[in-house]
Amino acid sequence: MELDARTNQLFIEILNNPDETSTSLKKRHDLTRSQLSYSLQKVNEYLDELNLDPVTRTTNGHFIITKETAEEFVQNNSQITKDTYLLPEERVQLLILMLLSKTEPLSMNHFIVELNVSKNTVARDLKEVEPHLANYQLCLEYLRSKGYRIKGEEWNRRQLLTDTVNTINQSINNEALLKQYGDITQSQLAEYKKKVSVLEKRLNLRYSDDKVNTLPVLTLLLDRRIIRGKKINYDFELDYVELQETKEYKVVKEVFFPKYKKEINEIIYFTLLFLSTTLTQVDVLSKGQFETMQLAVLNMIDRFEKVAQVSIDDKNELLKQIMLHMRPAYYRIKYSMHLSEVDITRQQSREVSSIFYLVKKSIRPLEDFFKKSISDTEIFYLALFFGSHLLENNSSLLRKKDPTAVIVCTNGISVSLLMEQTLKGVFPEVDFVSKMSLREFYAQDVEVDLIFSSVPLDIDRRYFLTDKGKMQLRQRVMNETVIGLDETSLAEKIVANVLQQAEVDDKEKLFFEILKLLKDNTSENAVIDNEANHFDQLMPKNGLIIEENEVSWHEALERLSQPLIEEKMIEPRYLTALKQELSEIPPYIVFRNQLALPHTEPEKGARGVAMSFGIFKKGIVAKTGETIHFIVLLASNNKEKHVDALLEIMDLAGRDTVLSDLLACNDKSQVWRLLRLYRINYWG
Repeated sequence: MELDARTNQLFIEILNNPDETSTSLKKRHDLTRSQLSYSLQKVNEYLDELNLDPVTRTTNGHFIITKETAEEFVQNNSQITKDTYLLPEERVQLLILMLLSKTEPLSMNHFIVELNVSKNTVARDLKEVEPHLANYQLCLEYLRSKGYRIKGEEWNRRQLLTDTVNTINQSINNEALLKQYGDITQSQLAEYKKKVSVLEKRLNLRYSDDKVNTLPVLTLLLDRRIIRGKKINYDFELDYVELQETKEYKVVKEVFFPKYKKEINEIIYFTLLFLSTTLTQVDVLSKGQFETMQLAVLNMIDRFEKVAQVSIDDKNELLKQIMLHMRPAYYRIKYSMHLSEVDITRQQSREVSSIFYLVKKSIRPLEDFFKKSISDTEIFYLALFFGSHLLENNSSLLRKKDPTAVIVCTNGISVSLLMEQTLKGVFPEVDFVSKMSLREFYAQDVEVDLIFSSVPLDIDRRYFLTDKGKMQLRQRVMNETVIGLDETSLAEKIVANVLQQAEVDDKEKLFFEILKLLKDNTSENAVIDNEANHFDQLMPKNGLIIEENEVSWHEALERLSQPLIEEKMIEPRYLTALKQELSEIPPYIVFRNQLALPHTEPEKGARGVAMSFGIFKKGIVAKTGETIHFIVLLASNNKEKHVDALLEIMDLAGRDTVLSDLLACNDKSQVWRLLRLYRINYWG
């Protein structure tokens, strides 16, 4: 074994100066701690081959060389010379650097001259390069017109370049060799050092010394590849809109791409590079990582079904949509990118708010995958996909439509998708032909009957803001437009006339009763009837319990099960299953730390769709320590009919004022009145 030039020089200085320390060597040679440790490791491997004692260090950084080792080199100092050539594995790294940073075709002669070795040595080294490339799904190719080159996907070549620059910086000679074999001038390197420094200041970061040494070289060589047309292409579609909202993206674009702002793929790549600082195979979303994450998402969907007690139709389609979203989300979550926070309370959507908490309770598989907690902002985006899918699969509500409408939304694709599905449910007689951003809307001459927008529009035409309750919005549209007097529209107008003559406690119930009379007994009518499955309507008359005394968890389950057993909505074995599965109140059935929703699989004794509601004045302590005063026992043999009721319950769990009023009630009539009033207000 022979020592490389830097290691050889360090060994000479340690031998010749007994007072030499680690600190003085690092400072004099501009070394990092890892670089010095690597060189000492090589020295000791060299000494071991000669059967000599190793160099050791004291706690204060001084070196210790035994008398025998020192005398060996005093007697035969020719064994250490400054002209020692590079080791084969080091030459392999330099060959790869030359191949990936070249500005002209490279021939065998280029390698011979640059490395100062024979043709046979270069030939052997090139053979050693090939298996190294294979680890990155790359190969070495020689063309007479283009010389030697590394062939393969650009993503893989950049991974190799990153690893090579890091290896050379850590284990051989750092800046001098990177400049020499990367064909980099001092002025070029200074320019990119300045860019990295500016980026550090703008992002309020401070990279470690070894990263400060490698990032300028790496970004310089990447820029060189871009200029040569070696551009990055992803094998998947990134959600550029979400990534472009990050602070990192904007700073990288301004610092490194001031003249090439349309190079979105490259800006994305540089952004990820600086977020990870060392872009290795583990850090990028490989096929294996993608498949593992997909399994985590599928487990999350399964957990959502369990928590929400719903059966999701076309689960594969929901999985597909979420995985498209998770491609860019992977990097945001992994590297804690500065994504703008979403103010959930601004979304004016009780359904999303409720689904948000269901998703939050189902998120554990994804958090296990990332090995970190996932922010509410990311959970909110996932809730939009769940909410949109649940609404979209209520497809039997969609009828033949005549009037056309467009939706203008400034909150991105996810929110606009949910907004579209919500409006489709409110206006089944309208054909929603497009959803677009504010900029797209102003740029086009849209020919539609109705315009719905999440923000005020600067137009002369009439439009409708979606900032009101669904029934209020529908009434306004019906009063101000003519979209056809079908049964639904006629029912609205009849209700409006009735309200002018009399007081009505439940406007929604009156609307559906009139609609039933107007419609034939069609499947559409059956679906609308199903929509009236609200939680207070799913409770039998004896299904409301107010308990003043202290009771145990299992006693509460018995009290809540009895009305449903009497109504033949559950069999006694349903209660047995609940007791066996829920020995105490588990976290996954507790919402907002206030309301528990015990339930189990339909096949364990559910004969219908029903709920019982219990108010326990003394409270029952949950497994996680919260005192639970409200328990809703759910039974369902149809995992669709209780969805609306479940959303209402989820929302109710977060309404502190309503819950306080319920807890203060002493008679059941008060509770029934508050529950009905809450449900009417919920649906607007």
